[in-house]
Amino acid sequence: MADAQVSALIRKINELVEADTGSRSIAVGDQITRRVIRSDQRRLRALAANLDLPVRLTPRAGEADQRAEIRAAVTETIASCAGVLQPREPVQEPLYSYGQARYETANSRLYARYEAPGFVAGLRPGGRPDDLGIFPPPALEGDLLAAHAAAVAISARTGRPARAVVAELVAAGRGAHATAAARMLLQSRPGFAALPAPERNALTLGIADHLEAQFENHERQRPGPEIAAVLADRQRTAEFGSAAITTASRDATEEIAHLERFFDEVGRPAAVPRPESVHDLCRQVRTAVGELTDAPNSRWDGRLEPELGQTPDTTLRLTREQAVALGELLESSHLHPLGKADAAVARAGLQAAASSYARWAVPEDYDARHELAAEQVAPRYATIEQAVGTAFAEDELSAVADRVLPYELATQVRQAQPPEPDRRLAPAARAFAAVIDDEAGLDKGETLRRMAGENPVRMADAAAGQLMAAAGVPQAERPFAIRRIADETNVQFADLPTVLEHGTAASDYGATIGKVAVSMAETYAENPGLAQAEVVAAQQDPMSRFASADPALSYPQGRQPDPATTTNRPATIPDQKHPTLDR
Repeated sequence: MADAQVSALIRKINELVEADTGSRSIAVGDQITRRVIRSDQRRLRALAANLDLPVRLTPRAGEADQRAEIRAAVTETIASCAGVLQPREPVQEPLYSYGQARYETANSRLYARYEAPGFVAGLRPGGRPDDLGIFPPPALEGDLLAAHAAAVAISARTGRPARAVVAELVAAGRGAHATAAARMLLQSRPGFAALPAPERNALTLGIADHLEAQFENHERQRPGPEIAAVLADRQRTAEFGSAAITTASRDATEEIAHLERFFDEVGRPAAVPRPESVHDLCRQVRTAVGELTDAPNSRWDGRLEPELGQTPDTTLRLTREQAVALGELLESSHLHPLGKADAAVARAGLQAAASSYARWAVPEDYDARHELAAEQVAPRYATIEQAVGTAFAEDELSAVADRVLPYELATQVRQAQPPEPDRRLAPAARAFAAVIDDEAGLDKGETLRRMAGENPVRMADAAAGQLMAAAGVPQAERPFAIRRIADETNVQFADLPTVLEHGTAASDYGATIGKVAVSMAETYAENPGLAQAEVVAAQQDPMSRFASADPALSYPQGRQPDPATTTNRPATIPDQKHPTLDR
């Protein structure tokens, strides 16, 4: 275990990496220390002990110079910190995990070798780049040389310095280096920005997969000791890195040309217009959230007010800084973009709006009677409402930005530093929904989107409904099974704040709630009639916090839908005494 001085030094280096890249580290607190190998920690001990006056590390006549090893340890520590930066957008499971790891490790080490002298100067007030002596020019070989050649190739096509290219790749975060490289290549193509968002995103991911595949399949043989063999190997490695970008660039050009011919034949979708005002932008965010959640109605009261710590209601509230930054975003352009700080504030504002609209999204047939009934029990469901809305906004911000902003503005938002992720409630909702997705065979995020498309009282019902067919619950039993699972889920989410106070991780707790829901569905499938009996018992229990007779679950009389017409939702059989709200 590292001593306190070394841990503090490593955390300081991590903070410098965060400040330089504008990205946050996935490793929180002392977690970053565990990513530094013990031999490097031992070498850093001398620097930590003499950080106030590094000149004391200068060797006297006849003494060995330990600063070379310290410089190497600092460089590797920077690379370790750069390798665990939080991605600015959710990343997909890689097709070529080994290739991704090779490419990103090489980029992180290349970045560390470029930036190490400056970081040494930043370790103390009045520090200098030569506090540890002169850093030699980076020695490039193997994957490091290939990554450098790839960065130079990108630089030649974009006009950005290779060092800036590497820094931008690292800043994109873990799992997103290749995606950032692909985006740099594609943004220089005039036809790329005119493509619809789905095609742009698919093309970007395709080029990223190509780059990672190149590093996955590239095999190197250790050259012999002869100078000629070493030089030939270095040349082949550099050519590989350059050729990977050249091939990706050619593929991008061909694919863009193919897509342009396709849309010329079938017609181009309408381009996303630039919103006229911040309020207009917010209306479009509400529409985009409704499209993503399949919930076209909203509980939003149509007002936009400053965030001043008011009691939560259905008025959209943004801080003054967020509203101003969003206004400046709408006036910016590709040639005159927002600064990094303003772009980060604009992204936070857009995410806050998306989170609110996700909490307020409701089905088309939701009306004032439902809202009045929901208000009476709203405090019981405040936690699950907040958890689902926040998780949805964090996961779907890119999709929202693509729907409401033209490409040059959406790109600024997507590449800006994300706000600090919620570590309390959102991970529980995300983990819970992931368990349901896995059990029901749904695409990642589908359960969370369906939960966001319901009012808070019905969010758990939307998740429980996905388990019925997977578990084999009899059709006649499903309305009761859904109700019982939803009741239990709501109870567990209501207890989440208390559970977190005892040190339980939110994601672990959310996954446990999901496993309980799956287990209940399996039990009801094996024991027909059990769920109905439990519903009746719960209705008769005055102490039940989430009794199935909740007024907010009732469907207005005379408007019950035909179960045969429902799509993508489990059909339910209304009970005459306690009608249910289902589409």
